[in-house]
Amino acid sequence: MRLVMRRARAARSLLVAAVAATLIATALLTGLAGYSREVVDAGARGAVSAADGDQRSILIRGSAGGDAAGLDERDRRVRERLAGGLGGRETVVSGAGYAAGRQLVGATGTAQPDDDGTVYASVVFLDGIEDHADLVAGAWPAPDAPQAALADDAAAVLGVRAGDTVPILDRVSKKITDVTVTGLWVPRDTNDAYWRLTPDQSSGYGPFVVGRDTFTATFLTNASAAWLVEPDLDGVALAELRRIARDAAVVSEGLPEATGLGRSGLVTSDIGALAGRLATAELVGRSALVTPMLLVIVLSGYALLLVAGLLTEQRRDETALLRARGAARNQLAVLAAREALLVVLPAVLVAPPLATWLVGAAGDLPLLRDAAIDLDPSTDALAWIVAVLAALGCGVAMLAPALRKGGTYAGELAARARPARRTVFQKAGLDLLLIVLAGLGWMQLRQYSSPLAGSGGGLGIDPLLAATPTIAVLGGTVVALRLLPPVTRLAERLVDRKQWISATFGAWQAGRRPHAGPVLLLSLAVAVSTVAWCLASTSARSNADQADHVTGADLRLVEQNGVAPAGRAAQLAGLPGAATVLPAWRDSLRMGPENALGDMVALDAAAAPGVLRLRDDLAGGGAEALLGGLAEARRTAPAVSLPAGGTRLTGTFSGDGVGSPIRTTAVLADGHGTTYRLPLGETWPGDTARFDVELPPGADRLAGFVVDAVGGNGERLDWTLTGLAVDGTPLDLTGATPRWNGTDRAGRVGEASAEGAGVRAAFTVQGVIFGVRSFTFAVVPKATERLSVPVVATPAALSALRLDVGGTTRLSLGGASVEVVVTGRADSLPGDTQSASLLVDLPSLSSTVFNTWGLTRGPQEWWVAAGPGARAEAADAAGALSGLTVLDRVALGGAADSDPYGVGARAALFAAALGAVLLAAVGIAVDVRATGRRRLTEMAVLHTLGVGARQLARALLIEQAFLAGLGVLAGLGVGIAVAATMAPLVVLTPSAERPVPEPVLQVDWPAVGVTGALLLGLALALSALSGVNLRNQLAVAQLRIGEDR
Repeated sequence: MRLVMRRARAARSLLVAAVAATLIATALLTGLAGYSREVVDAGARGAVSAADGDQRSILIRGSAGGDAAGLDERDRRVRERLAGGLGGRETVVSGAGYAAGRQLVGATGTAQPDDDGTVYASVVFLDGIEDHADLVAGAWPAPDAPQAALADDAAAVLGVRAGDTVPILDRVSKKITDVTVTGLWVPRDTNDAYWRLTPDQSSGYGPFVVGRDTFTATFLTNASAAWLVEPDLDGVALAELRRIARDAAVVSEGLPEATGLGRSGLVTSDIGALAGRLATAELVGRSALVTPMLLVIVLSGYALLLVAGLLTEQRRDETALLRARGAARNQLAVLAAREALLVVLPAVLVAPPLATWLVGAAGDLPLLRDAAIDLDPSTDALAWIVAVLAALGCGVAMLAPALRKGGTYAGELAARARPARRTVFQKAGLDLLLIVLAGLGWMQLRQYSSPLAGSGGGLGIDPLLAATPTIAVLGGTVVALRLLPPVTRLAERLVDRKQWISATFGAWQAGRRPHAGPVLLLSLAVAVSTVAWCLASTSARSNADQADHVTGADLRLVEQNGVAPAGRAAQLAGLPGAATVLPAWRDSLRMGPENALGDMVALDAAAAPGVLRLRDDLAGGGAEALLGGLAEARRTAPAVSLPAGGTRLTGTFSGDGVGSPIRTTAVLADGHGTTYRLPLGETWPGDTARFDVELPPGADRLAGFVVDAVGGNGERLDWTLTGLAVDGTPLDLTGATPRWNGTDRAGRVGEASAEGAGVRAAFTVQGVIFGVRSFTFAVVPKATERLSVPVVATPAALSALRLDVGGTTRLSLGGASVEVVVTGRADSLPGDTQSASLLVDLPSLSSTVFNTWGLTRGPQEWWVAAGPGARAEAADAAGALSGLTVLDRVALGGAADSDPYGVGARAALFAAALGAVLLAAVGIAVDVRATGRRRLTEMAVLHTLGVGARQLARALLIEQAFLAGLGVLAGLGVGIAVAATMAPLVVLTPSAERPVPEPVLQVDWPAVGVTGALLLGLALALSALSGVNLRNQLAVAQLRIGEDR
């Protein structure tokens, strides 16, 4: 051991560098392992807390039993069945009862009765509502009195206040119960699973929450009951959640029979779905952390190989002498192993607590704190195991150069004087093998639907796919070194033409070691950091792109009832913060002979460029050109223009020939394709009805009229409208086209003609076998050209339709069969559409559907472009409107950016980039010092021959600058190339699918540039520093010239 210590003291600077590199590598790997576990746990906690109520609970429904004893018995059995909890976790069971057939018989405010004029009441009892709702007025009801607490929003509709008495009729017994409303309440948290107990709004207005005793005494007839089971999911891990889901499935299977609910029992829960989703998200999170760990392993391994190689080279003469004096190879290996133990032992002891502290400190970073990632690491067995394994790997890296076969003392001197032009790695062609392996991995990544999807269809981390980016970085960097010899020779020729002694000498020295350590180290470090920065920025960019693509605009407002109510367009026209609001139709449709399922979104193509958010690369020539082509192909049916600023529509209409009232509706339209149905009234056959109605805001053209009546087969309805005027000004109905015609929803055409401000039509009822039926026909201006609807299609839609751009076919769009013409192609369409989708010009579609089939429909969505800096204001204003679901692209992007798994992976990549800088700094410092010492004898000879110390210092600086510059440039090229080919393929959604749209490379140029400049500057600074004391070192070296001869 004394010999080991003496050898260590003689090379203490190199061993200190080795200890530093080992500590950095071990601490990074240990920290990343612990960090990975913490991030996965944080992601699981976040996913569980954000899950919907049906994924965090079990809902049991069934008959209440008919009497109080039956309800109590069923309640007891349910609670006994779940008394042991689920998966080792306690459960909370809340009960509820629902009265049936209860009618409000007093004043009902603005409540809407059903077709029979009945306003139903929802009367319930809810266990523990006091813990989940807050009173805004009054008090909670007494348990045994005819009192109720009413939901505040229902109270506003019914016009009820705390203290009012509401009569409620039992429609079976005809008994009226006067219920006193003692309080009004609002939910404390609408996302609470508890509110699964509240009845659907279709069951009646309410709920009126009464006490359990009041319910059983008064409202139990024909009632139903429910129980909500909520397991304690606070801090639950995935393994526990799986056990809970498994137990929930077992309990649910036999629960209806065991509790007496029988066939009336229904158990619903999506806890199993939550466990499956969480398992997939965890797999995605772990796979995303594999890349930074592998990058750190590769870089730290080479840094240690570099240090060990320099150490071996420094001791080459000494080792050759030891061999010459009888030292066996195994004895030298033991010496190297003991020395390696000195290097790795400090790392084993220090790395685990250091890594724990670093991970804990990382939890205070805004990036992690904003994502609610609460890191609470501990120095447990996993930390020590990872530290030991990492240290063993470092020890092997330290031993590898020392185990090579040695030569004679003279051979070692010759080898040092004439270094090999190529590395053993290159001679064996292993660098090319790495490139081939990376290419195979890249092909598999492109082949599979996800990097986690193998050929067997299951999900898992494929070692080759996970390592492909790292293999590509290593292989690309090593292959890039093959270009260094010709580059150095070219540099030598260039400087030979100049009288620059320092440059000539520096270039010559660089050419003597084309495989020099700092070149590969710097290339690897820059490539690793570049890939890390690019993966992180590409992932963040993909989150924003996905949010834009799902939303389709700054805001997308979805009608919860499936169609916009009357007046919605006027509401949104004045939406604060909105610059443009476009109506949209959305439908699912079947396409082609194979009935492929797809989506259709229809917008005003002319106004969409300022609203629709479609990435230019998805649209071929750009989104604006794509939409421009769609707008240019617009074909709309003729319509009568209304005077600007008009407010009232007047006229008369009459009808004859049938025995029922005749209703007439004017159909108006605006430039965005929205149609407005304006009822004009009804009249009996032979009578004349006069109308004077207000024009809806925004409508600027008359598309036609719709006539409704009831008639028998063969009856002919003659309908006439005269004196049509806007604000007293007659409207010329022949302005758009002199010819009109009638059409019904079966496509049958009737007679029609227009003259001046009047129009008449006749329609014969057909297809009635018995009695009479209602019928509808439209009176419209006759189209002067064939109507076709322009569409933009995705490749999947074109494939399903067997079409290409320019092709035509017939599709069912907007509820009617229309001819479509494909004007463009987009790789993917925004608005949360399927792969086979169509983007349709809404003015063309709506006018064609009405003019051909007499059909109208309201928008299902509204796409909003916000004004500058006003998106939040517009989102808040839209959220305040009832019946709308607001999708905000910025909010969706922010939610994706704060996903714990994604944030954790990006932070790990940042750590890998930082580790690359630190390891490269250690390697550069060691190599600069070793280079200076190795060149000292040569420079002493040159100095003796008259070359100045400053010239030699400049030569040393030029040598290092040349090699370091080449290393940085090669690393940048390799890193960007690898990121460009791999990043779009390895970025995943939490569901382990490829994002839509496909990610595009995002290079974080500031971070990449700063990293490269920092490493290059560090190499130059250390080289310059080594030249500061060169004069004194040369003086000493001149005295030692020839001592090794």
